[in-house]
Amino acid sequence: MFLGDKGKPSKYSTIRKNFYLIIDNEAMTINKLVAKLGFYTVRFEEKIKEREIVYDTDKKLLTGVGLNLRKKIVPGRTYFSLVRINNITSAQQLREKKSFLGECDITDEPCDFPTQIAEEVNSIFNNLFTIDLVDIIKHTSPYISIEIRGNRYKIISGTGYEMTISFENLKIRDERTGKKAKRRIFSIKMEDDPNYQKEREHVEWVIGRYCKELTPVNKNRFEIAETAVKIREISKEDLKKQKEDIKLKKKKKGADGEEEKKEENT
Repeated sequence: MFLGDKGKPSKYSTIRKNFYLIIDNEAMTINKLVAKLGFYTVRFEEKIKEREIVYDTDKKLLTGVGLNLRKKIVPGRTYFSLVRINNITSAQQLREKKSFLGECDITDEPCDFPTQIAEEVNSIFNNLFTIDLVDIIKHTSPYISIEIRGNRYKIISGTGYEMTISFENLKIRDERTGKKAKRRIFSIKMEDDPNYQKEREHVEWVIGRYCKELTPVNKNRFEIAETAVKIREISKEDLKKQKEDIKLKKKKKGADGEEEKKEENT
């Protein structure tokens, strides 16, 4: 079952900043924010219990150009969505344009509804895609799956502007190789509304100034997950060097053995 949606992306992009936790002490970080933010409210929002499955072709035609076609599973709801990601390296920011494609059953795959999903994507982005999107979606399969657990909080400014912070435990699996990994991250999400730039800058300044236990990483959650399970390919040069190192070690070991024999004979 696929229940499409004709909604368009939100008016403003979402700015998401991710951090690794050098010191993993959630209460300490929250207390710092409460103490240093001034006239801002920090409140617990909810426990996180979600799962994301990112789909792609064998040649990574979607993720390779910054598009995440994903199935999101949250309590009581499963849906397909598309995330367009724009990296801004100098500012350590990730701007995400999220679009809801439609509700689905938990067992549904994008390749079950290629025409419907392609129509939703094209209607949302005004036929931005000149490629055969239907054919691409037909050939997608699960690539990276991420189980997300943790806690989510709201930061609310005196003007009513809301930001979301979360402490997330990621259980990652490459669905094609079977490789697994775990990561622990902190993230902050803010709507890129120009009317609230000062509020965003203040919160970012407080985090940078007082939360030294957090180190920024200029990757979105998918990139963090993909890097964690990526199998490093050994180049021919590296392989040659490894073989040479093994030969040298064997040669050195043989030479040491000869020296020991000489010493015993004398």
